[in-house]
Amino acid sequence: MPSRSALWGLSALALVASAAQAQQPTGQMELNCSQFTRNPDGSWSVKQPLELFSDNGRVRIMPGPPFKPGMSFGGLDIARMLDEQCR
Repeated sequence: MPSRSALWGLSALALVASAAQAQQPTGQMELNCSQFTRNPDGSWSVKQPLELFSDNGRVRIMPGPPFKPGMSFGGLDIARMLDEQCR
């Protein structure tokens, strides 16, 4: 029969494994297209400050330089995501 400490260790391992599995990226995030403007050069600009919650954590976006395809922001290619969801 396994010792109590071995059972606790297995329980902790199972808990860590399930938490890691829950954090696997899905590659999907819905953006609100009305919060962005598509620029003539194909880039995107955010209209007002906003927060996104992704597999990478919380990403705060402020108005400023536009998002261009291939550019990573907080681990996300915002322009590519907007091109797929908002065109």
